[in-house]
Amino acid sequence: MTPKELKRLSDLMLVGYFLSMLFYSCSYVFIYQVIVQAVPRSFLGIEQIVGCVSTIIFCKVWNKYSDKLFRYYRLILWLEILFDVILFADVIIRGDLKFYFMFNIMIMAIITRNLICGRTKMKAKVNPTEKLREKFDNNSQIADSAATIIGATTAIIIPFSLNTLFVLALIGNCIDNVFFLYIYHRLKRTNR
Repeated sequence: MTPKELKRLSDLMLVGYFLSMLFYSCSYVFIYQVIVQAVPRSFLGIEQIVGCVSTIIFCKVWNKYSDKLFRYYRLILWLEILFDVILFADVIIRGDLKFYFMFNIMIMAIITRNLICGRTKMKAKVNPTEKLREKFDNNSQIADSAATIIGATTAIIIPFSLNTLFVLALIGNCIDNVFFLYIYHRLKRTNR
């Protein structure tokens, strides 16, 4: 793949990050506030413990088998979209915030953690030099921060209903996956 093509894919990753964070920051802080009031205090500790344990396990696994696991990255992206749609549809229909919280912990611990590990590999493929990776990492933080400012400001100005917040969060959770599906496809196609 040419440097120009890699630059284009890197830019698409940044656009995906920006759009995802824009929707996410419009919604998730307010969703989390409602959830924290609805779940027992111990659930918050469980969330942290499960998240840290899954990070330790899956980061070690990806360190050892990243080339093999990256072959399944497209499947992981689709699984997150599928389970997020199920999760958000359930909470919008049934309104069970405790179930939402616990199911979300499982999705984050298993699927999203693997997605993040694979994304690290994807970033390295798209930004193959130390300088490009450094620039990308800094630009992704700029994109995240700019999107958060816009999203949070929008959420302060417009009092969205809880169901609307869940829809915005779902869009935010899925939109970057669509970008990463495309980037993954381009990388795989080039490697053939």
